[in-house]
Amino acid sequence: MKAQVKEKLYYVKYSFFHPFDAFYEIRFRGKGSLLIAVLSILLFGILQCVSYQYTGFVMNTAQVAAMNSLSVFATWVAGFVLFIVSNWSVTTLLNGKGGLGDITQVIGYSLIPLELTMAVKIFLSNFIIREEIMIVNVFTGIGVVWFLFMIVAGLCTIHEYSFGKNIISVALSFVAAAIIIFLGVLFFTLMEQMITFIVDVVQEFIRRM
Repeated sequence: MKAQVKEKLYYVKYSFFHPFDAFYEIRFRGKGSLLIAVLSILLFGILQCVSYQYTGFVMNTAQVAAMNSLSVFATWVAGFVLFIVSNWSVTTLLNGKGGLGDITQVIGYSLIPLELTMAVKIFLSNFIIREEIMIVNVFTGIGVVWFLFMIVAGLCTIHEYSFGKNIISVALSFVAAAIIIFLGVLFFTLMEQMITFIVDVVQEFIRRM
């Protein structure tokens, strides 16, 4: 058991520097951990809440007094879940090989370098002056680029896509996400109207009795 946990954690670190090889092992040899990926996505949502509230005032432009931590957390986590589902639906049509679990692991593992740079940014922002903001932003930018590179490498590997086809599938995933959001809003709007109609009918029926 201890050896298994150690191996799972090793592939987290290995994916930072060798994403193509690591995600190949994760996808085709079961070396990854879905639990670690899910925890990473949840941790990113928590870090966003922490960032809103505890980033130093020289870098913090958020309206902390108006912040709703639950809303911030749910928005980020739901956003990643939506991308995972939309990417899976698109790549299924485009003969992608990765399943929902594989995409989740790519997203979760890719977020870890970004989470590390975010944590460092939050900490440093409380000790820097305005002239040093650029240094922290460059460091954070490295985390973003690292995250994007791992995403591209991971999705290319698990779906067995070329770079060009992968970019097309990601673009279509955002289109699919927009469609899912539209259908979701439409569904809940119709449900609300239906419930309102039923309540009105019941109330009218009670009044006439």
